[in-house]
Amino acid sequence: RTIGRAFRLRRRRTAGSAPASADDELNAKMQQVEVPVRWLVYGMIPITIAMLAVQYFAFHISIWLGLVAVVMSFVVSLVACRSTGETDTTPTGAMGKIMQLLFAVLSPPAASSTYVSLEHNLMAAGAAANAASSSADLLTDLKSGYLLGANPRRQFIAQFIGIFFGVVAVVPAWYLMVPTKEALEAFNPPATNMWRAVAELLAGGGLSQLPHSARLAIVFGAFVGVGVPLLHRFLPRFQAWLPSAMGLGLAWIMPYANAQSFAIGAVIAWLWMKLHKSTAKPYAIPAAAGLIAGESLIKALIAMLATGLGLLSAH
Repeated sequence: RTIGRAFRLRRRRTAGSAPASADDELNAKMQQVEVPVRWLVYGMIPITIAMLAVQYFAFHISIWLGLVAVVMSFVVSLVACRSTGETDTTPTGAMGKIMQLLFAVLSPPAASSTYVSLEHNLMAAGAAANAASSSADLLTDLKSGYLLGANPRRQFIAQFIGIFFGVVAVVPAWYLMVPTKEALEAFNPPATNMWRAVAELLAGGGLSQLPHSARLAIVFGAFVGVGVPLLHRFLPRFQAWLPSAMGLGLAWIMPYANAQSFAIGAVIAWLWMKLHKSTAKPYAIPAAAGLIAGESLIKALIAMLATGLGLLSAH
């Protein structure tokens, strides 16, 4: 439904009908400064060729499997953008897991090529997950631009130019930080370890290696994931009492600390709205944004100070 809704919105925008309301008139005006669809079409051709070449020559992924990865990147990007728009949270890891499962089916490991299958699985998942993450980030940037009155086309061009400078800066910096496999493992990144564990599982025998309880949980989760939207569709009078399918799904794939923070923040905002609505409406969201940004900045400051003190003590 998420993918279908994205295409319906696109058809509605390009139908060319006369504006029927103030919102439609505003949307029509915004179309004049938005990025044209033809830019997407023209841009996807060289990007697809480049992605196929990188996957084939660098990671030995066949052309047809590389094409599947590119096409699926478009699909999971739509889902990630919808999730970001509805919940302000991007399920990057979950999008990568979809690609890992898909490649485990399309490219099952042979007895003599487990390492190759592991590499294919991780690289295909990385391509899709990064496309989804970048799309959602761009969507957030465009939303900020809308609020500030920026021109979306110029934002898009600035982002496009920034890609090349980003590659020139990030790739050498990565190899300076992580010159060897041992250096990478010393960082102990939990998300990366999770991806590697899934790839090793799928390359070493697939889902049959999972415990019976885990397979039952997968089936149960699939039924819940399908059942919640169906209940919303066929029991509209009970929608106020039904959970959000997107929110429920995100709660299962993000760390517990994040979900707990969401819940605490929601309760505080609800109480604030009940006790003093006149101040809650204009200040609740800015206050929450300030707390989130402040926490991130303090963490970055602590990391830089710890690094600096560590270098000084080493000398």
